[in-house]
Amino acid sequence: MIRAAVIPDLHDQASELLQPAAGTRRLSVRRGYGLWASSYDSDPNPLLALEERKLEPLLPDTRRKDVIDLGCGTGRWMRKLLSRGARSVVGVDLTPQMLARAAQDRGLGRRLVQGDCRALPFRSHGADVIVCSFTLGHVPDVVTAASEIARIARPEAEVFLSDLHPEAQANGWRCAFRYEGKSFEIGGRRHTRAHVHEAFRSAGFRLRRSLDAFIGEPERHIFVRGGKGAWFEAARAVPAVALEHFILDARPGGRV
Repeated sequence: MIRAAVIPDLHDQASELLQPAAGTRRLSVRRGYGLWASSYDSDPNPLLALEERKLEPLLPDTRRKDVIDLGCGTGRWMRKLLSRGARSVVGVDLTPQMLARAAQDRGLGRRLVQGDCRALPFRSHGADVIVCSFTLGHVPDVVTAASEIARIARPEAEVFLSDLHPEAQANGWRCAFRYEGKSFEIGGRRHTRAHVHEAFRSAGFRLRRSLDAFIGEPERHIFVRGGKGAWFEAARAVPAVALEHFILDARPGGRV
């Protein structure tokens, strides 16, 4: 079983899918998600809906498996993984306010720990499945993160990554949101697919699949709800989410 620290009781508007508005202020990851935490679960966000629609069918049977959610935020994937019968699920996130929101769910309160993907607060070889959702793009050093993920993974562990697609970023899409009538952008890195693949290969993983996810009709109503219905057709022409599925190599010659 994976063990995590208990997160203490911490106290402290709609996401901008495409180019942030003029005058948008750029914030650090911790500061940005700290502000966004209060409305993160209620903001209309077609990227999260698309990711769930494409990633959930790829997940393996998690019954009797130990799962870690890296960049767990408010616990969105943790709840799904627990509902799938995982033996244990632990979430780690850099931002105290996001963890505090997750801890409001009584089923998650003792499964949360604050930490950084470059120095994960877990023992080695403890996870069978690792989900890293919209997180790697905020990590400056992918090589170190991949090495840490390999360290906490068991042989043949499966790792699922999702992030804003590099082509979407090249078209001006950013991680941005509104708070108290002002626009904010959260700092990120445009890691190429080749760089991510090489970092994980060097850490001992083999690539199982690499997919481009496009916004589709199931997400149209979210654009409309967010007042961006006119942008839907342009948005669906660009690959929006990059999905990667790796398996830790346990064969001779691998790192494990």
